[in-house]
Amino acid sequence: MDKPVYTITSHRDERVFIHAMPGHYISASSHMNYYIGTSDVKHNHNVSVDAAMLMAQYYVERSIHVDTVLCLYETQALGAYLAHELSRPTMFNPNPDNNVYVLGPEYDAAGNIIFRDNLKKLINGKNVLVLISCITSGKTVERAMESVAYYGGRVAGVTAIFSAINNIDGVEINTIFSKEDVPGYKAYAPHDCPHCKAGEKVDAIANGYGYSLL
Repeated sequence: MDKPVYTITSHRDERVFIHAMPGHYISASSHMNYYIGTSDVKHNHNVSVDAAMLMAQYYVERSIHVDTVLCLYETQALGAYLAHELSRPTMFNPNPDNNVYVLGPEYDAAGNIIFRDNLKKLINGKNVLVLISCITSGKTVERAMESVAYYGGRVAGVTAIFSAINNIDGVEINTIFSKEDVPGYKAYAPHDCPHCKAGEKVDAIANGYGYSLL
């Protein structure tokens, strides 16, 4: 696959960037005309630190208390930097007294997020921030939110590197990049995909981990 790759920088911090590659991509619930690459934000230390600072501003400015960051799709490193920012003294909270935990999910055979007995205490009774790289339809985050509630936690917020939607179940999404940052970005339900209707081949299968060429 020989596709152009566009670098898109945040208008809030030019050191934070994602990549966009046009084509025909499919995920578990959607078809997209762009693959959004977030690897640098997740795996490049310098970019992750700067991105975490941008993400934390939303919660600090609104005085939203966070106990645990639930990290989906390899966002644990970014989640650790975000937890660090949320626990730092600021002009809004000069004397923070809380620890912020960072937790990765485990999935059962049906794809549901589960927490072992030794980790339930990080969810039960806690304010949980759900962190994810990309949101297209929101179905993955919805399942994570349901799991948090099942284990007795409260969803304090949803944060993404890129999101194609603005809210999930009434919870506003705190995102660095939106579809407005990627001109022409579209996501479709599988049965409404114009690329499929036009007989265009699928370039790759994509999910939060990356993409696999077909």
